[in-house]
Amino acid sequence: MDVQRYISSGIIENHVIGLVSEAEHREMEAAIRQHPEVKAAVDAVQQDLEKYVMMLAKKPPVDLKKQILERLKDDTAAEEPVTPIAQPVASDEEIPVIDYTPQTPVSPLKIWQYAAAAAFTLLVASVVMNIAYYTKYNDSQNQYASLQNNQASFTTEKDSLSAQLNHAREELKMMKDPAFKWIKMLGTPKHQGIIATICWNPESKATFILAQKLPEPPPDMQYQLWAIVNGKCIDAGVFATGELATAMQKVKDVVTAQAFAVTLEKKGGSPSPTLDQMFVAGKVAG
Repeated sequence: MDVQRYISSGIIENHVIGLVSEAEHREMEAAIRQHPEVKAAVDAVQQDLEKYVMMLAKKPPVDLKKQILERLKDDTAAEEPVTPIAQPVASDEEIPVIDYTPQTPVSPLKIWQYAAAAAFTLLVASVVMNIAYYTKYNDSQNQYASLQNNQASFTTEKDSLSAQLNHAREELKMMKDPAFKWIKMLGTPKHQGIIATICWNPESKATFILAQKLPEPPPDMQYQLWAIVNGKCIDAGVFATGELATAMQKVKDVVTAQAFAVTLEKKGGSPSPTLDQMFVAGKVAG
């Protein structure tokens, strides 16, 4: 049973007002016993209806009782008395049959007035309950949307933390792997005090850079790594700074190298290094 759909179907309001069939009444009683949510919804509708009735209640006039008694007295005087009518009998031994049929039937106008009043009361109660439940429905929808947004935010944060954890594990693995060589590149005379570190595996050719203290480049410029072999600079790829400066960044694989250097080039890299823009350099030990 879909409890929420059952609650929003409108059967609870009809049950409280008394507009359900006998079968629906039995079904509602069973649902109330089996599902606490249904019972809570029924209690809420009854409370809302009571609050509405109390809100619209007016103190009766002081002389209301007197007016009702006078009206009943007038109606009684105006109505014709019910006269028993003896039916003809077939013999002296038969008991007379008395007809007690009222000679003055109830006025159709009064019946219509009672029916109209009852219908109006039910209509007002239905409107009030619909408004109350529509408001609750909107509140529930807003809470649901807020929970979904929070869940999406938590999921994004979880994925980010998982990626950082995996990255940290990979860095730790490289630090423990004796196949990797660590080359510290120090600042050139024009750029004293800056540092970058290369993590290079001559066997797998995998190369990483840690741009610890490189200054942030201009928007249209980018740092580029070079592997130096016999005085020749071989492009090893560009890399980022900023938030990524404290993380190992994968660059191009380097087959062989005697030294590494970093220059500042136009965004996207250059086929040859701009030597007067060299920031750090370091030799490979051994």
